[in-house]
Amino acid sequence: MSKGEMMRCELILIVLHAFGTTLIHSKDLHPCDRQCEYPPSPKICEYDFVIEWYYTMSKACYDCPFVADDCSRPHCIPADGINRPLVTVNRQFQGPSIRVCYNDTVRVVVDNQLVDDESVTIHWHGLFMKDTPHMDGVPMITQCGIPSRTTFTYEFLADPPGTHWWHSHSGFQRADGLAGPLIVNRPPDQDPHRDLYDVDSDDYVIFLMDWLHTTTLDRYASSHHNFGLFIGDNVLINGKGVFKEFFNTTANITYSTPRKVFTVEKNKRYKFRMISSAAFCSFEVSIDGHELNVIATDGYDIKPMLVSSIVIHSGESFDFVVDASNEISNYWIRVRGLEICAIFVNDLTQKAILKYQGATEVDIIASPNLTSNVKQLNNQWSNSTDPNNIQITSLMPQHSDLYLDQSRYRDTPDQTHFIGFDIYMNGHPSFNDPKLYPDYKKLLFPKLNNISFVVPKYPMLTQSNNIDNDDLCFPEASDWTQSRSQFCGDEEFCSCTHVIDVGIGNLVELVIYDEGGFPFVDVGHPMHLHGQHFKVVAMKKVGDSLSPELVKELHANGSIEYNFNTVLKDTVIVPNGGYTVVRFLADNPGVWFFHCHLSFHLHIGMSLVFRVGEPSQWIKPPEDFPKCGTWSDSGKSSSGQQAPLPNILLISTIMTPYLFIFYAMC
Repeated sequence: MSKGEMMRCELILIVLHAFGTTLIHSKDLHPCDRQCEYPPSPKICEYDFVIEWYYTMSKACYDCPFVADDCSRPHCIPADGINRPLVTVNRQFQGPSIRVCYNDTVRVVVDNQLVDDESVTIHWHGLFMKDTPHMDGVPMITQCGIPSRTTFTYEFLADPPGTHWWHSHSGFQRADGLAGPLIVNRPPDQDPHRDLYDVDSDDYVIFLMDWLHTTTLDRYASSHHNFGLFIGDNVLINGKGVFKEFFNTTANITYSTPRKVFTVEKNKRYKFRMISSAAFCSFEVSIDGHELNVIATDGYDIKPMLVSSIVIHSGESFDFVVDASNEISNYWIRVRGLEICAIFVNDLTQKAILKYQGATEVDIIASPNLTSNVKQLNNQWSNSTDPNNIQITSLMPQHSDLYLDQSRYRDTPDQTHFIGFDIYMNGHPSFNDPKLYPDYKKLLFPKLNNISFVVPKYPMLTQSNNIDNDDLCFPEASDWTQSRSQFCGDEEFCSCTHVIDVGIGNLVELVIYDEGGFPFVDVGHPMHLHGQHFKVVAMKKVGDSLSPELVKELHANGSIEYNFNTVLKDTVIVPNGGYTVVRFLADNPGVWFFHCHLSFHLHIGMSLVFRVGEPSQWIKPPEDFPKCGTWSDSGKSSSGQQAPLPNILLISTIMTPYLFIFYAMC
């Protein structure tokens, strides 16, 4: 057999493998996955989540990938063919999709079957949680962690409509697999883009993540106690991908794990919903020979924008329409890692297949240059004046009655806060003991306004009466200079429970800026706000660096160009050496987390909390809502007697059972 014939056979096997997997995975729809009606007829939509540690390429996979059908067996999770532990819901990967109608009641019973002493919480990313702030799913902010071998029922309204998602907010479980789509549909006559597409279903959700070949805690410990890189080993599309080849010596044929296949019918238009659950990377996404007609981001409708590719950052979502009017064939969907994931890895990429019905197995058209459109959306590194770079602030809203009055965002803000960050070279008492190894004292360490967030001793929302205000810090307050020594002393490194108080109904402006001092690579930070969307009113990469003094001067002298006719989002990138200005209406009382969505940055303390209103104005949880907190040997809860745990120590407590997995692998 010639080399060309062998390559042809290998390609046929790869495509057949992927096609066969797609056909086998048909499923019955949940009763709430329906066409929504107006006037609405809300349903109670119940889901059972059994969460457990599982394993890729397990015995359930039999002879996968050499026997294609074996990769589709129940409980078989091939991922990219590398054996490793992962966290699953109902032994599915990616996690199961929730698809409901606007104003349905979502009820999810979480059964935590993780190994002993490992707790879990689920965050419903992009949903407002109005009237149910205690269901937002952030441990020690809105609830206690759900202990292993117990259950907890989340119940909340599906609001707002759009493409959202759910994920664990405990430890590194999201990066280890615990995440999935959450789609909130609405009646067709309330969708301003309904005439632009023919098909909208779960079959056209693109769920992206970077993927490690070890547990994320292992990589985290290596990065912060040794010299490991905090980047992914591969990229997965809907939990699938190719990393290595499997060679069958008997048949002299190379196999691989299955790719994700999206099957389309010629001359139909498909609404794709794309979500990034990345732990480390930003991605560039394109489809060979097809333009992407972008119609929404983070669930918010925009005026359609034709682009050739989209840059998507961790936590973001984009809806786009693909017109399947090309030649009947198979086309690559290409995903490429950017930033640090492009510099320190030779080829952090992944591909899925857009398959036209009727295409033969070998009809892969590999050329991406089948369209003259070269516009890219959401590239934070390119000059904002580049006509081929479409920034988020250039997207115009497609107004809907389901969203807030847009004119309010033009008013003078009631509060303005400057939130700066960088990857600082700081000593940290948990990672760098100057007495033991002074030569390695410095560590790349992200913070917000030079503060590393400390997890409070009690859940701030549901047990506020247990929290003494003296245990919290308010760096934005006028008296911070005097009170700083209480939390930082004379140390260069400062950590505390960082809080910004906000009055209910206030218009809040955040000038978020990146000082750009990270010396190795142009890294941006995707910042996510819980409980409300914000309007992105300005964005600019100023240069290689940006000082706090300069950004405040630009703001004071009117040099920042505002655009109020732009999009609402829940997650936005902040350019390295630049700023992003957002405004939100604080109409949702409660305690809301604000943080970088990159996993290591979040867990090392790159976060703060907005307290909207006073505790007396917050919705009270049920009387029997679970409680937790510190305990002293006097036999009663203590407040203020025990130093707050740094973020990493809380993670270590939650994640200790991982160690048993590591030992088993050694």
